[in-house]
Amino acid sequence: MDTRSKAEELARRPYLIMTSVEETTDDQPIHFARVLEMDGCFGQGASRDEAIADLRSAIVDFIESLLEDGLPVPEPTKVDSTLGTATQGVFTFIAQGKKLQKQIENYQDDYVLLAQTT
Repeated sequence: MDTRSKAEELARRPYLIMTSVEETTDDQPIHFARVLEMDGCFGQGASRDEAIADLRSAIVDFIESLLEDGLPVPEPTKVDSTLGTATQGVFTFIAQGKKLQKQIENYQDDYVLLAQTT
């Protein structure tokens, strides 16, 4: 299996993703998504979904670079799937202190954690 294929396979594991909404220098909202287990791996977009899609590509590239350099690929964090409900193969939570709570509809200005289930 080539490095890219191996990276794509590993990227499908259930990594925790945190999304947030920030503002650009001209006060426009921008969505960010990052993998908690991979420092420096992030995506951005005009919407939360765009930021996550951008991140999914970045995860593959990040893992591929680790493999090429002979570095270990971080393991996904274990999440108790009973904490939330599945929506299109993704668990969504809002972090409140150290306890994970189910997502509420208005997530703006909150941190949202996602754990892919497929």
